[in-house]
Amino acid sequence: MASLSKPYPQHSGFTLIELVITLILIAILAVTVAPKFFRGGFAEASLQAQLLSRLQLVQTQAMNHYQDCFFLAIETNRYYSGRIDSANTCISAADLLEPVVFSDIQVSQGRVYFDGLGRVRLAESSLCSAFPCVINLAGQESRQIIIESEGYIHAP
Repeated sequence: MASLSKPYPQHSGFTLIELVITLILIAILAVTVAPKFFRGGFAEASLQAQLLSRLQLVQTQAMNHYQDCFFLAIETNRYYSGRIDSANTCISAADLLEPVVFSDIQVSQGRVYFDGLGRVRLAESSLCSAFPCVINLAGQESRQIIIESEGYIHAP
């Protein structure tokens, strides 16, 4: 019986080319992704995302309920928004609302009210005097939230 030998012995492991390509891909990812995790400004980015989300919620509530109850108020170290309780009563007093507290970040202060179409009511909004309405956040880095005249809320 003839022995069945394989022409090449079986090797386990990676070739040098495979290792070099893998290291190059890891280096490219490290150079592009790492600065996003290790730079300052995480607190500003987090607060910006929170305010953006709360503004969109208040805007949606104002569009659904057509009441003056819905607003976003920003103070020196906290923000809160008006709401309706279970008895369909408007709660807008600051001491009855649940604030979200932040620190070490300077934020534009005032209130933003929306109309039934989702646009900022400039006459009642102390945070916005003209369009586009800009909310500035300043800490280790500066960020903004912009509300356009037709109600589009975004962060550049």
